[in-house]
Amino acid sequence: MNKNKYLIAGIGLAVGFIVSFFWTQSFNKNNAAPATTAASSGMPGGASGASGAGGQQAMMGQVQQVIEKAKSSPDDFQSQVEAAKIFNQIGRVPETVEYLKKAYAIDANKFNELGAAGFLGQYYFEQKDYAESETWFNRAIKAEPNEADLYVALAETYVQREPPQPDQAVAQLQQALKIDAKSGHALGHLVEAYALKKDARAAEETLNRLKETDPTNQRLSTLESLVADLKAGKPVSIPKE
Repeated sequence: MNKNKYLIAGIGLAVGFIVSFFWTQSFNKNNAAPATTAASSGMPGGASGASGAGGQQAMMGQVQQVIEKAKSSPDDFQSQVEAAKIFNQIGRVPETVEYLKKAYAIDANKFNELGAAGFLGQYYFEQKDYAESETWFNRAIKAEPNEADLYVALAETYVQREPPQPDQAVAQLQQALKIDAKSGHALGHLVEAYALKKDARAAEETLNRLKETDPTNQRLSTLESLVADLKAGKPVSIPKE
């Protein structure tokens, strides 16, 4: 799952030229020389170099203001969101998460309107903190109860944890399939959940359903091998993501 799917829909990624500059400059300890070179190359004679450098400094100042405002106004919901946008743009995911969580603590209802809970759920999933991931995916589902992929994501937290919790995974995947009966994403993970339950019949039936609804699914060969091992009485394991 692409974690940015949820952030794009929620807090947004297009925050303009300030972030573009911040990406290339703000964490470069030697940014002065590159900035001058880039500015000078735009106009002959280097006349734009000075104005370009001044403009870049102004933009940098605006970026720093966004971050400082979030720090100095810890109860300001929008300030935390704006800081999260900045950090997301430069690939500083832990800081993005930090400010999103601060925004949630300030106003959970406004936060839910952003649709960013799924982003946090996926972040903690990638950190293998499945309990925390479960918490955020449940919050995302509460905000978007008709989003099938969120139920699939929640199910994955049950499949991947140690020990797995396949019954909970099956319940979430079945809910996803009520919303989207042809979801190859949900069906593939449902095969895995049944395999963990050692239910060879249900796993094979689900695999056949996947073949019918999504015949080009890239995971088919892997799932076929999984079901074959299950039917042969061999130990099965689910690849960790």
